[in-house]
Amino acid sequence: MDIDKKKPNFLEGLVLKSRKAQEKLIYLSNTEINNIILKISKEALKPANNTFLSKLAVEETSFGNQKDKTKKNFYKTNNLLNELLKVVTLQPINNKTKNIITILKPIGVICGVTPSTNPIATSLNYILNSIKCRNSIILCPNLRSYRTVNELVNLIKKILKKNKKPVDLVSLCPREILRSDLIINLFNLCDKNIVTGSQVMIDRVKKSIKPYLVFGKGNAPIIIDQNINIQKTVMSIIESKSFDHSTSCSEDSVLIIHRKIYNNFIKELSKSGTYILNKDEKKKLDAIYFKKGIINTEIIGKNATQILKLINIQNNEKKIIAYSLDMNQKNHFILGEKITPILAIVESLNLDTSIKFANSVLKIAGKGHSAGIYSKNKKNILDCATMLPVSRIIVNQPHSKSAGGSENNFLNTTLSLGCGPWGENNLSDNLSYKEFCNESKVVFKKKRTFKNYLHMRM
Repeated sequence: MDIDKKKPNFLEGLVLKSRKAQEKLIYLSNTEINNIILKISKEALKPANNTFLSKLAVEETSFGNQKDKTKKNFYKTNNLLNELLKVVTLQPINNKTKNIITILKPIGVICGVTPSTNPIATSLNYILNSIKCRNSIILCPNLRSYRTVNELVNLIKKILKKNKKPVDLVSLCPREILRSDLIINLFNLCDKNIVTGSQVMIDRVKKSIKPYLVFGKGNAPIIIDQNINIQKTVMSIIESKSFDHSTSCSEDSVLIIHRKIYNNFIKELSKSGTYILNKDEKKKLDAIYFKKGIINTEIIGKNATQILKLINIQNNEKKIIAYSLDMNQKNHFILGEKITPILAIVESLNLDTSIKFANSVLKIAGKGHSAGIYSKNKKNILDCATMLPVSRIIVNQPHSKSAGGSENNFLNTTLSLGCGPWGENNLSDNLSYKEFCNESKVVFKKKRTFKNYLHMRM
């Protein structure tokens, strides 16, 4: 579609269509709303459709792999449905303890910016949360994944039309708008803006007059305590780090391993699918790691075999790559955010030094996001959690599959993880339906009184 930038009413028309569609959701029952999101989910995630979209995402972006994206789309959406179908909107929710009744209400038109690393799963998360809370949504995909999200939106519009629901509940921002500062006008016209991914879009949404949510960088340090099952821990880390070629923002970045188990841990890593780079191989990786001052796109979201080939190593058996360094190399580039199946690994003297090093990693990138620990010692876990400036500490779980919510924990299911004021975000929690709702509270008198700790009358 060619956009005449001299026509200021184009975006007004796009948002007006979306708003008219949204208004029709107000009159539906919660059962009808649930039926809509279920039908969207089932059709979008039919094996044929899910495979097609996942394959297209990999072809278009060159990030990740089709098999894992298919799994990610399915499990992330299924977990989200388990949360959403229990929620009621436009109905009283009574908290008898506090004597407050809450009513969840729609916001209106949501504008959602999605990343190239997870274009399908993130878009579906936005769409289902929006419709569940009786909003419409206009998606703004990363240009690298535009065709994939366009196919998803067209599929959902067909589902909406077939079920006699307004097709403009889900819309796509034209490509030409995404390329320009006109996107700020769209942000200003929508009622709330949610931006995952692109720093360019984050900078633009901050110029908007409307409420917005953005999310910080991940760069998770993973502390490996001495009192663990080495084999199980290694398998968990490899499962996490290799999944979808490490395209998740919550992928493991740096392993900080207690010295008492370090050598055995490295042996198990190597035996279980990790290529441990030697000194010369690290120098070769150093030489190709950056291109024009940024991480080489030939290693982002690629598998270990592809990356190793770039440094003339032929190996089809390994799932991830490990790059060892000393604890005094606190400013090494390998300690930054990577989005690639390369792990930095360091040997640590004890838990205190592990925590200090994890803090130095988070200062490079990832402050406010997340960290992990493998330990059987609850005191050590809580000491770690107390001292690290992150919003979530993942304990004894594959980090990339758990920080964004999982069937194995009770975090909200999302691909957008708030980093709080640490990460210059307004949200410390995982994005959930609550961020897609307005709330009205009906407040009754207390059934008890406060204690007078000041011991005086006014």
